[in-house]
Amino acid sequence: MDLVRAKEALPDLPGVYKFLNSKGEVIYVGKARHLRRRVLSYFSKAEEPTCDYKTRTLVQHIAQIEWIVTETEWDALLLENNLIKHYTPRFNVLLKDGKTYPYLCITSEPYPRLLFVRQKVYPEARYYGPFPGGGMLRSLLGLFRDLYQLRDCDLKLTPEAVAAGRFRACVKYHIGRCAAPCIGKQSHTDYLAAVEEIQRLLAGEWEAVLAEIDRQRQEAVQNLEFERAHELKKRLTQLRAYQQRSVVVDAGQGDIEALSFLAGERAGIAHHVAVRSGRIVASHTYQFTARDWVHSPEEVLERILSALAADQGTLAPRIVLDGWPTEPPLPESSEWTFETDTAPWAELIALCRKTALTLVEEKNALLGKRTEKRLAVLTELQKVLGLPRLPYRIECIDNSHLQGSHLVSAVVVFVEGEPRRSEYRRYVLEEVGAGDDFAAMRAVVSRRYAKRMREGMTLPDLLLIDGGKGQLSAAQEALREIGLELPAFALAKKREEVFVPGRSEPLYIDTRSPVLQLLQRVRDETHQAAVGFHRQRRDASTLKTTLETLPGIGKKLAEKLLTRFGSLEQVKEAPFEELSALIGRKRAEKLKELFSHG
Repeated sequence: MDLVRAKEALPDLPGVYKFLNSKGEVIYVGKARHLRRRVLSYFSKAEEPTCDYKTRTLVQHIAQIEWIVTETEWDALLLENNLIKHYTPRFNVLLKDGKTYPYLCITSEPYPRLLFVRQKVYPEARYYGPFPGGGMLRSLLGLFRDLYQLRDCDLKLTPEAVAAGRFRACVKYHIGRCAAPCIGKQSHTDYLAAVEEIQRLLAGEWEAVLAEIDRQRQEAVQNLEFERAHELKKRLTQLRAYQQRSVVVDAGQGDIEALSFLAGERAGIAHHVAVRSGRIVASHTYQFTARDWVHSPEEVLERILSALAADQGTLAPRIVLDGWPTEPPLPESSEWTFETDTAPWAELIALCRKTALTLVEEKNALLGKRTEKRLAVLTELQKVLGLPRLPYRIECIDNSHLQGSHLVSAVVVFVEGEPRRSEYRRYVLEEVGAGDDFAAMRAVVSRRYAKRMREGMTLPDLLLIDGGKGQLSAAQEALREIGLELPAFALAKKREEVFVPGRSEPLYIDTRSPVLQLLQRVRDETHQAAVGFHRQRRDASTLKTTLETLPGIGKKLAEKLLTRFGSLEQVKEAPFEELSALIGRKRAEKLKELFSHG
């Protein structure tokens, strides 16, 4: 989202924000308890004389802002770290002190240890995290060590060394903080079982582990092992109290693409998050029109998935769709499974939907304001020109030629004050005499509107001519000949005069008026279309003439080469096999020989 709109739309909620440069590259990822306050603070700080160089440079590179709304600040912290590792933004290196979030490391030793680390320095170890802060991880380590009494010493324990009695118990055994596997008080099998249970907890299997501990507790009670039952109950109680599942780090999610669709009156938003190994690693936002969503949601989905595949390189095998309509049915695919039952991913979808909601509300409000503004300008245009109805549809015509040659015309269509490029049309006026601009205007007006009348097609509420009195008179003459009445006006360059039918003097409109600015925009768009088409025709003609001068190349072969390659340089650089397939081997050899000596 561009800066102006983003600054207005930022929600005052926790989440993660991404700054993108003009190339669409993520240059910084940050977290915030209040997104709006945090993001806007960068721009206010950059204006202060005391602002540091790095922050000022970052702000100068920001072209777009995107964000993801999270449920809590903790989720924002975790998500920020995952996105930084995914995007590796350059300014996250410049503006941070290099310290990353901590991990819980379980070493690969015969008697594994639980360690607090910030870098993955132990080979073959298993790492869990990242955690949003050192205090949280230390608390979890303390809980595990208290409940499972695992060692934290650096002794090189092996079952053989323990059996040989090479070690002595330290003070932690005597104060109840360690089960002393070093002297055999805790068997190697029991030690590994405790580590496995911790790994299952860290992998997100809380309910299964807690159920197993409760089963063991009941079994101990039945066997009258009250001391063991008490220890298991203590473990169960403390683990239940500590249990916290985060949508950002839930490994049970697996690899999925989650898409939440929300459509408003004018526009819709699809917010996407990519989940890999239970962690959100990327997010994207896509916009579509409400009309497209109503008539062809499957095409909207197809475009989004194509964009995702191009951006990510691959898609997860499962695609979860939130907000998919009851009709039409989901697309069929042999590569991906589409799911609309979002219950298993309720928290993830809630995050996705919450972000989409903030964006779709902003987008529709913005479009509503733009529509109101355009309608206000059209209403004023109707008043200034004295039109019988609001000019919802404006068509403009312009001719282009060079010293009378390659005469062409272009018609541009604006609907509700915005260009409708799918309805632009271009006309070749070969039947018109060289240099007769008025005849060209009569020809194109007659051809276009006679056809539209015959076929019952929509007619403009305002016809604008790029030119002066003469062009306007020619257009009116053509309209009268086909029996059509249209409000027609002309806008001349230089003085920006508006010529009105039946008036000898032009109509002057203030250059600051939105009405004149709209007419100028329509006129300039038409002029560019006409000039561009004329240049294209002229270049094609020059190329065709040049090709026809080559030995062995006649009119038909020149047209073939022109259609296939578009320019003489492209013909010269074309592979021999491609040329020979088009014009034959002998002619291709002759061409290559001519070009090599040319």
